[in-house]
Amino acid sequence: DGYGYGEPFPTRGPVQEFVREVVELTLGINEYSMERLSDLVHCLQALSESDQARVWKLVENWAKDQASDSDKDALEPSDLLNKHAWLFRNAWVEESADELEDLENSNYDKRNERINRLRVEALREVFERRGLLGILEISERGNAPWVVGSLAASVLLSESELLELLHLALGPVLSEKEDVHPHKSLIGAAICAETDNDKRNAILRRVAVDRSEDDAVTLLLLAPFGKSTWNLVDTLSETAQSRYWSEMPPEWVSHSEAERNEAIERLLKAERPRAAFSSIRHQLNKVDAMTIFRLTSEIAQGGKDLPEQHLLEPYYVEQAFNQVNGCSSLSLEQKAGLEFAYIDVLGQLSARREESNIPNLERYVELHPELYTQAICWVYKRKDGATDPADYQVPTDRLSDMAKRGYRLMQSISRLPGQDESGDVDEGGLMRWIEIVRRSCNELSRAEIADVCIGRLLSIAPVGKDGIWPCESVRTVMEDIQSEPMMDGACTGTYNSRGVHWRGAGGEQERELAERYRAWGEALQFSHPFVASKLLMSVAKTYDHQAVIEDAEEGIRRRLQH
Repeated sequence: DGYGYGEPFPTRGPVQEFVREVVELTLGINEYSMERLSDLVHCLQALSESDQARVWKLVENWAKDQASDSDKDALEPSDLLNKHAWLFRNAWVEESADELEDLENSNYDKRNERINRLRVEALREVFERRGLLGILEISERGNAPWVVGSLAASVLLSESELLELLHLALGPVLSEKEDVHPHKSLIGAAICAETDNDKRNAILRRVAVDRSEDDAVTLLLLAPFGKSTWNLVDTLSETAQSRYWSEMPPEWVSHSEAERNEAIERLLKAERPRAAFSSIRHQLNKVDAMTIFRLTSEIAQGGKDLPEQHLLEPYYVEQAFNQVNGCSSLSLEQKAGLEFAYIDVLGQLSARREESNIPNLERYVELHPELYTQAICWVYKRKDGATDPADYQVPTDRLSDMAKRGYRLMQSISRLPGQDESGDVDEGGLMRWIEIVRRSCNELSRAEIADVCIGRLLSIAPVGKDGIWPCESVRTVMEDIQSEPMMDGACTGTYNSRGVHWRGAGGEQERELAERYRAWGEALQFSHPFVASKLLMSVAKTYDHQAVIEDAEEGIRRRLQH
């Protein structure tokens, strides 16, 4: 009676024990054939790391003590390109196990020399047995066609052989096959390997002979971006020149100031300001501030650069504006206007550092409070639903963009109107600025939201000389105005200014903050009762409430852990 047999195990324990025993039996055999070791290597991914190490140890012992010469020959790849593929799989050849074990004592220069020597020997063997087509094929198989092209041109091929290789590689590029990146990379590396400008141009002319201008431009697009190549471009028709400067992807110009300036001028003429900026981004300290101002202004106005090409990196934008900010030839209006054009980028950068990235724009807003009023109008609608005066109206297609810019402007200001370099705030200057904004926004039916925005701005006030926040001049202005919406905005700005922070267990951090604001409120309850009750005590209550929530969440987390 077989009833009950053959049923699956209720748990995987017996299965795992069986697998373990099989692995031990297999790895415990005294002698192995090449076929059996090959099977083990094929199954490596199913084994644990310790068992994998045992397999490689078995292979090592077999190769040392048991493998015959015929066995070792059998392990040699039969295909020549496969034999050398490891040298060209990537530009960087991964370290061997022996190198990793002795990584501290490894010499990078000597290792690099050895790898280059092996690569040259491999390419020479491929060339001798498979010809130029073999060179081309090995560049297609890996991710290091630049290495193949550079070595082939510099140490392996004669000039006539190099020309033939370039013709072979250029064919797929001109026929617009799907994957021609290896061919382009090989051509670019082979051309760049010739450092003499005259010799390089001679090679380019010979490859381009009897070809159309369109094909010649395709070739020149793969040549180094520099004066010698531009001279060849200048010999072509205006249509061909236009295509070159419209499609050329300049990475950077590392030569003379005259060459950098020429690159900028030519790319600006082609309406490619982002490409021009990209070509000098690593050398902004060597570029005239007026040139950077012109470039960034052109970028802000648009251009013919493709949307996904030469995207501006925040680091280089910051460096560019540091250059512009130090230029005495530019007016405050010019600098502030440029900063506003880049408010999305500069505003984000300002949020991550103590110093402002829009110092000129902040100064301009202080001198022209109507710009702050304008920003409020861009972001918030009138309360009465009426139409704004013409000066405050925005084209329909730009409503969303200007609303975002206005909001980013108000969020990015880190300096109060009337605040000097030492941090002191002029009470009279601040009050006059606030009165202008409030009066204008009241006329534009935005009085309440204006007070909220002003309150958020005032929340960045420094601590006073008496150790109480906000500082004396700001708390006096708040007390004189006595606007509850302004206090609501200040509360919101204060709470949000905490930003991202490390959390402890429970609400202890919030209770400490609540006590700090409560102590300030108690200190001002007689001299500034409105500020004490509506701002400081309100913030303290908010943190008290947040502390209760954090305590409850911590209790829930503890119960879930147990």
